[in-house]
Amino acid sequence: MERKFSWGIMGGGFISSQFAAGIEMMGEAEIGAAASKSGKAGPIAAKRYYRSYEQLAEDPEIDAVYIGTIHPMHYENVECCLRRGKPVLCEKPVTMNRKELDKLIKLAGEKGIFFMEAMWTRFIPACTYLKEQIVSGALGKIQHIQISFGERAGKEKERLFQAELGGGALLDIGVYGVNFAQWLLEEAPDYIGGWARKNEEGIDLTTFVQMQYPSGADVEITSSIEKKLWNTAFIITDTGEYVIPYFWRPDTLLCYDLNNGFQTERLREKKVFPVRGNGYQYEAAAVQEAIAGKKKESVIMPWKDSLAVMGLLDDIRRICGIVYPQDL
Repeated sequence: MERKFSWGIMGGGFISSQFAAGIEMMGEAEIGAAASKSGKAGPIAAKRYYRSYEQLAEDPEIDAVYIGTIHPMHYENVECCLRRGKPVLCEKPVTMNRKELDKLIKLAGEKGIFFMEAMWTRFIPACTYLKEQIVSGALGKIQHIQISFGERAGKEKERLFQAELGGGALLDIGVYGVNFAQWLLEEAPDYIGGWARKNEEGIDLTTFVQMQYPSGADVEITSSIEKKLWNTAFIITDTGEYVIPYFWRPDTLLCYDLNNGFQTERLREKKVFPVRGNGYQYEAAAVQEAIAGKKKESVIMPWKDSLAVMGLLDDIRRICGIVYPQDL
């Protein structure tokens, strides 16, 4: 019997439990070990449990580590794994700023260890199809993208309102929109503008961003942890209009004819892409394949893209006056 790929999971919170549920759907993978501050099993069914992250990183039976801790811990958690020779899939945002990411990528390169930011959106079937169609030119040239992602955070998500814990709308959910636009346009903006409504700690509750690109495209992104938004991506090209509900984990792409008048019936096609389980297994499978091929980085979520997005987030935060302890 062929040995299953063994995942280690750092962090015992919600996002880690979701990744674990995705792994449980994969016949070729298993959760070998999990580590959390409490050392308790929680919702993650692993073979072994550790209270120490270092113990997990040193477990010889673990093939790769998924890091689902809070943002400010990502840098030290990734470094811990890379220094011990463990491949890493780290939840977004991969670090608190580009300076931290530069150091981790240099370390991964020196040691020849696989390292990837866990931007699961890029691996969801509907998104892979959209990307292929954009690259081929089948959907036309992008002229405008409008993205929103907003939910009212409850008391169970108090960390989102605290600077020390890496809170704020932009880093927690706004990163999805910034990443999505960068992935589709594949160029750096030549203008960035924005504003943020912040709490007393200086954490952004709602952030609005405008970006203009050399190709002529422009992008608007709104993220919020204080209100519900459309949670949809709208893409307008020179040949059509495309709507992707819940764009970070979509199963539907709505294709419309350009609205050149007052047409009411413009829906050309509704394409549905069923998502197996919760969808986390797609990025996990891609990581396993890359590691089996002795790759240091992903073709779909390469280091240069994480660096580009992290740089944009730094620029947006500077414009909006969003500062964290890691920046000082």
